[in-house]
Amino acid sequence: MYKVDIEVDAKYSFCPGPLLKLFEAAKKAKPGQIIKLLATDPAAPDDVKNWAESIGHEFLNVDEKGEVYEIYVKIIGS
Repeated sequence: MYKVDIEVDAKYSFCPGPLLKLFEAAKKAKPGQIIKLLATDPAAPDDVKNWAESIGHEFLNVDEKGEVYEIYVKIIGS
């Protein structure tokens, strides 16, 4: 379990919706904060992992709870 600083609800939004919502939250987040993205798009976990790794944030985990993916990303740098 992570101490979540920001929760982003992107359920029932499909590509690129979840990633865009996460990107907007990440722009406002401070280094070290953890964002939890809620998504139902099956592509979201891989999309978020690739995005986070490509810009230097830390992809922490994805938990699948029924039809909802709980995706955790730690913001690194600004």
